[in-house]
Amino acid sequence: MAGSRKDRNIRVNTGKRKTSPAPAPTSWSRPAEGREKVQPANKKAEQRSSPRRENNQRTNDRRGRNNQHRGRQNNRGTRQTPKSPLMEENWARVVDHDQTKNEVIAVSEGKLLLCRLKPKPQVSPLLTTARVYIGTDEKQREHIDSVLGMTNLGRVANHVKADLPLVVQIFIEENEHHFISAFFNVAGNMSLKQHAFELLSGVGNKKAMQMVEARGSSGFESLAALNEACNIDAGELLAKRFLSEIEDRNIQPRLLDLLLPVKA
Repeated sequence: MAGSRKDRNIRVNTGKRKTSPAPAPTSWSRPAEGREKVQPANKKAEQRSSPRRENNQRTNDRRGRNNQHRGRQNNRGTRQTPKSPLMEENWARVVDHDQTKNEVIAVSEGKLLLCRLKPKPQVSPLLTTARVYIGTDEKQREHIDSVLGMTNLGRVANHVKADLPLVVQIFIEENEHHFISAFFNVAGNMSLKQHAFELLSGVGNKKAMQMVEARGSSGFESLAALNEACNIDAGELLAKRFLSEIEDRNIQPRLLDLLLPVKA
């Protein structure tokens, strides 16, 4: 009994039990839980194909630019060439007939355009100031076979330059009624200090006022009456003005545009 009592009276330690130490960490990783997330295949395909798309886009852009460039070239090729002003001319005055070159230098009557003409075979030499037909009606072309094109004073011979003023003056004198009514009888002040008569070579403000006074209210009847009243050669002065405008297209105002073509 005593032994059993002693066993019962044994005091038991009520303190906290010592926890067993945690197992030492190992090199093993934690096992995977669940299924591994797999990246969609279409995204990989998109990532892989993106450089191809960029390359395709670049090539398409280049092709588009090339096509646009070709289209512009084709449009340039299909543009209509502007018509020559000589297409509207019907008559011209001969300045020179060069038989060695088989070429005629003439000035048109519509706008005084200097041009080159091809005479018909076996035509007799054309005299200076002769009037020839250069229109589109083949039946009326007695002397001229075709119009070769326009030219300028820098490309013609010196004797052509010397004869051109006379040809233009004769043209003006033969159509004196037109130039009297279109210019000499209606010319007025261009500004407070300049009169239209001062556009003529050698005519200043004082001479212009004398011409206005001589004109009066009735006007001039002919170039001869104008020359006698003002002591000038009106045909020669107007021809010089026309020639200066033919040589320099930048001269303003242009009497060629204001007074031509001649009205019948």
